[in-house]
Amino acid sequence: MHQILSATQEWTRSIHLHEGQDVDLPVSELDQMSDSERVAFERSLTASSSDSLQYVFDTVRISAAITDGRPVSAPMVAVHRFVNSAPFLRFVSQVSGMTDLAFADVMATRYLPGHFLTAHGDENPRERRRLAYVLNMTPQWRADWGGILMFLDDDGHVAEGYVPAFNALNLFSVPQTHAVSLVSHLASTPRLSVTGWIHAAA
Repeated sequence: MHQILSATQEWTRSIHLHEGQDVDLPVSELDQMSDSERVAFERSLTASSSDSLQYVFDTVRISAAITDGRPVSAPMVAVHRFVNSAPFLRFVSQVSGMTDLAFADVMATRYLPGHFLTAHGDENPRERRRLAYVLNMTPQWRADWGGILMFLDDDGHVAEGYVPAFNALNLFSVPQTHAVSLVSHLASTPRLSVTGWIHAAA
């Protein structure tokens, strides 16, 4: 999966504004922009406020593509089937103590220098999210590169933080306030993962 994510050209730059506006652009289109065009585009996103962005990272929305009937590579389909398999859901149920888990959605993510995810709790009552998961797909990562999965306490302090560890599964209940710290320009490799939510039955 690390090799697939490293080689894929399917990435979309996913950007979310505090006002609720989502911007998804194929990275292939961004790569065709000149430096000045890219700077102008990025400035337009933050024109209203210096803290208007909630997240910036690259994604392949695997479950959404499968649902919509769009082409998805076989390894990504296999990951979708794995996190929806009875053994995996049974394992997660045993670990979490939750007995109403029914299905999982999945997307691949890539954090490059400058990418981040601000504090949020993942609440969405309509989708009955019970757990969030992150399957880390970066062989080597350093804490000083950023990209840390951070859990915040009621005062906004970092209570716990996890450096991406290859083939490690981070699993946590929803809602829970968390963030991914800004990836530094020092990072010499992308921060890759497979992530999503595990939902209760409707």
